[in-house]
Amino acid sequence: MPDINRSSSEKLRVLLQWFAENKITYNEEAIKIVDQQATALSSAASKGTAVLSHGFGVVSLRKLESDEQLVVIPKSAVISAATSALANIFIDADIGGNLALCITVMYEKSLGHASPWYGYLQSLPECADIPLLWDAQSRSWLKGTDVGEWISRDEASLLEDFGVLQDLVAEYPAVFGGSDFKWDCFESFVKIASLVSSRAFSVDVHRDNSMVPFADIFNHRTAKENVHIVCEEMVCPVCGEAFGCAHMDALEEMDNHEGASEGEDEGEDNSESEEDSEYDEGDDSSDSESEDEMGEELPLLVNLMGNTVADELQQDDDVEMESVSDEHSEHSGESDSDDDQEDELVDTLEMVVFRPCKANTEVFNTYGEHGSAYLLHRYGFCDAKNPFDSVSLSTENVMQAFAISVSEQRAKDVSTVIRRFEDLFESRHRACGQDEDEEEEAHDHDHAHDEDSDEDGEEDNDEDEEQDNQADDDENAPRFSIDAPGHPDLNLAALLVLGLADEEVFSKASQSEEIFRHYFPVIRRFWAMFQDELDNDTPVPAAFRKANQEGAVRKASVGTVSNVVYRLAEARLQLLADDSVLGEKPATDSDPLMASRWESAKLLRSNERKTLSQCIKTYKKVAAKLS
Repeated sequence: MPDINRSSSEKLRVLLQWFAENKITYNEEAIKIVDQQATALSSAASKGTAVLSHGFGVVSLRKLESDEQLVVIPKSAVISAATSALANIFIDADIGGNLALCITVMYEKSLGHASPWYGYLQSLPECADIPLLWDAQSRSWLKGTDVGEWISRDEASLLEDFGVLQDLVAEYPAVFGGSDFKWDCFESFVKIASLVSSRAFSVDVHRDNSMVPFADIFNHRTAKENVHIVCEEMVCPVCGEAFGCAHMDALEEMDNHEGASEGEDEGEDNSESEEDSEYDEGDDSSDSESEDEMGEELPLLVNLMGNTVADELQQDDDVEMESVSDEHSEHSGESDSDDDQEDELVDTLEMVVFRPCKANTEVFNTYGEHGSAYLLHRYGFCDAKNPFDSVSLSTENVMQAFAISVSEQRAKDVSTVIRRFEDLFESRHRACGQDEDEEEEAHDHDHAHDEDSDEDGEEDNDEDEEQDNQADDDENAPRFSIDAPGHPDLNLAALLVLGLADEEVFSKASQSEEIFRHYFPVIRRFWAMFQDELDNDTPVPAAFRKANQEGAVRKASVGTVSNVVYRLAEARLQLLADDSVLGEKPATDSDPLMASRWESAKLLRSNERKTLSQCIKTYKKVAAKLS
């Protein structure tokens, strides 16, 4: 196992040697890896806090221009559960997501010098200093914040995952019993989980979240990053090869066969319907088998060019048809060259300059457009002036607002509406459209691989699936928040408009799927424009007129909603309380780690208080003007 007592310079030397051995290359004339041990990350524009213990960073040696390629990382160098020695075990045990990656990293660490990734693993810190690993005193500083609320949920989730790991170790003693690694130590498991949580990147649809050497050296900067990771996400989900492999060829052939059969069906008369039905049933069986082999349905992915998976698949089909035609043309050599370039993109990840960077400054990546609470919770730091900040509101408090403002029955009816139209409640921050649910990936180990289940087990599997779906429903329920600089999230604002309406309006909207699906997005658009106008200091009456071009809402309705919004913000601010929980700041010289935690907690509290206070100020004013 890596020796945490070795010097940072020695760890860096071994890491650089490992990079060379594994064909990870970088532009040594443009950037340099430096030791940032006990260095606070900060900048003039955004003074964030994050003391890095035994950490590295990347600095520029000259000015970096847009689209420069800085680093090339072969996918063979990443640590992925799907390509690990444990891949088959994970399939048999129905384990996936970050739990599988966690176990993979633990397994490689247990091998010590024998691991192909030793040179990389020895460079990592023992853990990421996320709040989950903080002591009781440090956690007390987070009282009333979103992070303080999330920690207890994390512990329950990790305990469940740890139980899955213990079952796996007991089932495969020959695999996990060959070293003195403490598989039964919960603390060790949590420390590895913190590394995976803070360092994993999504690579492609086969490898999913993976540990990506070198990419994780670049530190985060909110909304002002210098580099992005570029790679081809659309590979075969079964084997990870470029499309055109045996798996995809088989699926394509099956699709073509199905398309041909549909064409034949259209030309046949009703007397052949029975035969057609039997043929279709055969096709359904093939589809079912392919779904079992492929696992779960692939999510909608968007690459850096803005193309969805469906777009990429269509483009791949077009390219394949062109290349087939070119095989018999005089330009076949050019086609081969294009194929080589595609193969290179499929097999590697690249760090490319997104925003120019001055010489002799730190080069930053982005971990996503996330608020301070999310960054501290997952990565162990937060920063000031974050446009993506948000403060969560409990669903219970939101429903209570309907009960107080209208009736208990209205609160129940609104809850029913939320469940019925859950797909409309996109969880997105008004500044970026981020999906806050991505942090739930760490607990996703429900991957279906039921090819060997018999008829007797089908009923049990259905019951398990129903329970899993219920758990997923709870986790995926809409979350409401106050978003920076101080507005209700668009879902909450639109829901309040409908939920606080008179009985006739609410009944029509809630009981008619067509009406609700039409007006809910329209009301969301109103609030998006209204909030933008308020941020631009447009007078409230004028802001209402400009935003209400579609005539979606009444002025009095916006006044009523604003009154409820600022009261929700006041109630949430009371939970945050004052900063007396912080006490005195620990001495930086004698205890830099505790001082760093204290600074992070103080900054988070300040950011949340600022967002809530601005919301109260803004919507008191709106309520007074429009009520």
